Formats: sequence, structure tokens, C-alpha cells
Amino acid sequence: MIGSVFLETLRTTWKQMLYWGVGLSAMGLLVVIMVPLFNMQDMANLLQSFPPVILAMIGVGQELEIFATNEGFVAIGFFGKSALIFAVYPVVMGMRITANEEDSGTMDVLLSLPIERARVIVEKFLAYGLSCVGVVILIYLGLHLGVILGGVDLDVARLLEVTFYLIPVMVFIMAATMLIAVLARRRAVALGIITAFVIVSYMLQTIGLAAEGTVAEPIGAVSFLTYYNAGDILAQGFIWPHIAGFVILSGLLLLASLYRYEGRDIGV
Repeated sequence: MIGSVFLETLRTTWKQMLYWGVGLSAMGLLVVIMVPLFNMQDMANLLQSFPPVILAMIGVGQELEIFATNEGFVAIGFFGKSALIFAVYPVVMGMRITANEEDSGTMDVLLSLPIERARVIVEKFLAYGLSCVGVVILIYLGLHLGVILGGVDLDVARLLEVTFYLIPVMVFIMAATMLIAVLARRRAVALGIITAFVIVSYMLQTIGLAAEGTVAEPIGAVSFLTYYNAGDILAQGFIWPHIAGFVILSGLLLLASLYRYEGRDIGV
């Protein structure tokens, strides 16, 4: 039956999606409720007193006026390094596409059935990608609930854009994890590589932000985190070239995973 792997994956994943989504939405709700406790002008003055490297570590570039708003406070408090926070979930899901089942020996059993490898990979990828969407929706609901409960004056449309911009980022991280797992074969090795990839990306983005206006600024362009910048999204809304880049790269990573997985033995 077409879609059976997709449905079974969703059935075994929805609880994890719910737990992660509720937990992260609770964090976002608390940040939103805290907004009235701070004076945004004082916040802007405080940020101006920080050296560039400290600002870069919390995801703030030189345009500090953006962050002297209620939306900017939420951007710093919750979305400043959200790609780092939320990277864990897509990494876990990406590992479950192949690596976990190969390590446990269940992938060999699954593929002994009359089912194509490509179908298994694609349906699992789509199911876990949908679970990432579910987590993001729950996060937005938590933020919106914070706006209602706290009576906070926030631009809800901008809040939605910053939140839903996470979807292509998370899917990209999941696709990268999947390819690394397919290449490395062993879960522990793949997990080490993807963790190093995320950490190095964070460091490169930090260097790029701290070095704005200098010859070292282009270093940040190497990091995927550079293309999820809450300040830029607050100022411009959806940055469609960046979103398209994440989508295209995710598709290429999926194709590369399919090509490699079709051509190698399955771990048992």
C-alpha cells in the first residue's frame, strides 16, 4: 500500500512532535509574557554597550534599532539562536530515517519486504518533515497564547513570519543529517559529524556578525545559520531567496541520500 511507511512513521512520531512542540512553545510563551517587564529603550541602550562579539553570540548585528521593539525582544530572547535550539529535533528525526534502524537491525527486516529503498527514504523524510511543521505550528500557538495572556503589543504577522521561517531551516538540517547518516552508516559517527557541522556553523555566523564591515564579514556567509536571522526577518519579512535556497539544498541532499543508499549494503 502506497503511503504505508509514511503513515506508520507519523503514528510512531506524533508523541515526540507533541512533546517537543509543547515544550518549545512554553519557552516562547514565557518570553512573550516577559516583554512588559522590560523597557525597550533601556534594552537598546544596554545592547549598545555590548562589544560586537557579544552581540554576535546572541544573534544581533549592527542594526540595533530593530531590537529596541517588543518584537525585537522576542527575537533576541527566543529566536536569536533558535536554529541552534531547534536543530536538535530535526537531527533526531534525520537519524531515524536510516541510521537508528540500521544500528538496531530493523532496516534490514523492513527492506526484506516487497518495498523499494527509495520509497522508504522518501516517505520517512516526508513524515518527519511534516512533524517539523507540526512542532513549528505548536511553537507559534504558544507565542500567540503569550500575546493574548500577557496583553502584549506585538506585530502578529511578523511573529508568524519569524516562526514559520523555521520550517525550511529545520527540514534542511534534517536532510543534512540524513545524508551524513547514509554516508557514515553508523549512528554515533553520523551524530558526531552533524553536531560538529551545527557548532561550526554557529561559530562562523558569530564571526561574520562580529566582523560586519570588515574583510572577515564574508566568513559568515558559509554558515547556514546566517540565512535565518530574526532581525532581518523582522525588517524584511520572508526572504524568499534564502527560503528557496534551503528548499533546493534540501532536495539535493535528499537526492544524494537516495543515490548513495541505493548503491550500498544495509547495516545489520
